[in-house]
Amino acid sequence: MKTTLLVVVITMGYISAIAQDEYLEDKYYRRDEIKTLSGSGYHSGGFAGLTFKKSDFEQKVIMTAGFRGGWIINRSLAIGLEGHGLIPTAEFDDILPGRTAVLLGGYGGMFLEPILFSNQVVHVTFPIAGGAGWLGLHDDWEENDDQYDELIDDDVFWYLEPGVALEINIARHFRLCLGMSKRFTQDLKLFTVDAKEFENLNYFVTLKFGRF
Repeated sequence: MKTTLLVVVITMGYISAIAQDEYLEDKYYRRDEIKTLSGSGYHSGGFAGLTFKKSDFEQKVIMTAGFRGGWIINRSLAIGLEGHGLIPTAEFDDILPGRTAVLLGGYGGMFLEPILFSNQVVHVTFPIAGGAGWLGLHDDWEENDDQYDELIDDDVFWYLEPGVALEINIARHFRLCLGMSKRFTQDLKLFTVDAKEFENLNYFVTLKFGRF
């Protein structure tokens, strides 16, 4: 009986020692673990969205339509790609005498979007995008005679566009984003108009669909 009891005590002590050793090893590992952006409670999501922007150019309202898509890390940062194209609705009749022009172009690149309080119904994001684009003035094919059907002026450029937005959780997989941004361009030179006209404030609406 004493022998059996001794064996049980030794066995329990051995198991306890192993458990303690594993606990200390795990504790040391966690303390020494490399800290990462995702953290220990990692969450990954993504979205695709349609975006529409309103701005001014030569005192005329211009509109763009585009897309945004990205990877959402830990509900706190989105990384992805975007692209925007000008909707050729604004007409300019003072660019060249006797000729009416429309503004054409597009731009796109990568974006980073820090997100604050993503789980709240209304929260804030701070998108910043950068890339390249093209801008040109073309004869208005509806207004001008057949003799005028050419590109009047154009150039390529780099851009950086920081912004701020309010994002609303409409449904589990749908979010509405309302915001404003400021576009800065580099190497954009147009002979017929001031290139700074393309650096006005933008007001945008984005419809996001995905796993947040």
